[in-house]
Amino acid sequence: MIRAWIADPNGIRPASSDEAVRSAAAGGCAVWIDFEDEDEASARAVLQPLDVHPLVIEDMVMEVNRPKVDDYGSYLYLVVHSARWDDDRPALREIDIILGERFLVTYHEGGTRSIAAAHDVLPRRGGLLTPSPARLLHFILDVMVDHYMPIVDRLTEEIDDLEERIFDEHQTLAHTQVIRLKRGMSALRRIVGPERDTLLALTRDEFRAIPAEMRPYLRDVYDRLARVNDLMDSFRDEVTTLLELLTSMVSNRLNEIIKRLTVIATVGLPLTVVTSYYGMNFPLPEYKWPHAWIYILGLLALMAGATWWFLKRKRWI
Repeated sequence: MIRAWIADPNGIRPASSDEAVRSAAAGGCAVWIDFEDEDEASARAVLQPLDVHPLVIEDMVMEVNRPKVDDYGSYLYLVVHSARWDDDRPALREIDIILGERFLVTYHEGGTRSIAAAHDVLPRRGGLLTPSPARLLHFILDVMVDHYMPIVDRLTEEIDDLEERIFDEHQTLAHTQVIRLKRGMSALRRIVGPERDTLLALTRDEFRAIPAEMRPYLRDVYDRLARVNDLMDSFRDEVTTLLELLTSMVSNRLNEIIKRLTVIATVGLPLTVVTSYYGMNFPLPEYKWPHAWIYILGLLALMAGATWWFLKRKRWI
């Protein structure tokens, strides 16, 4: 699906992709062309009048790019990622953007909330596309970064919940959740870090497609994304500490179990010696004693009590 908008002196209106491209190539109007789930051939045919580099179109339709910004002189090629938190891992969606002085091109597979918000608000706020499409770029990036904040709140709640459950006796589920949370956060950090650097480049470099008056607004978006990145770093340290604490507690519980079993085995060892001695297959003098069984039971009790007393004295139990 291809959707296009044109901002001319009469206002902003939807248009066909061909009309939008012709207007952008002529330089008289600001346009936005949005590709959703289109193949490379379709994108190449539509963007041909704008002289977009073939490598840009090839990268645009591939979902393997890290966040980046490339300067092609008359336009910028920008890769960012929107995100939402599903269960225990992030769902990332790549958004490829081509920004010129009079046009903005976006490409994505599947719907994204930031692009949908731009389509919804654009009829009411035509100033987002005029006098420069960089204003619409700022809106898309601003909404996209805003959607990172619920993820941060969700991670905060999950970490707090794990900290409370870490002392529960049933540690198997908690251990699995910590591992999954750590993996999900690692996947998100691999995107947030480069994306932060990408937005920083937009605020510093003298790109022709970005007017000077837009850089403070982009810097504000960068500041919020940098805060998200800092929180992700602190979350990583907290989860690592939780994992180490959980491993230590499991090890301590295992040591306690082994200690109890060792005490039982130690107390039972003298009893095994006594019963083995009197269980030999030849007559012993004690067999002829009256009430010999009382003597043997008393000896067993004495040996068990002496062993227990020795362990308590040494403070081993």
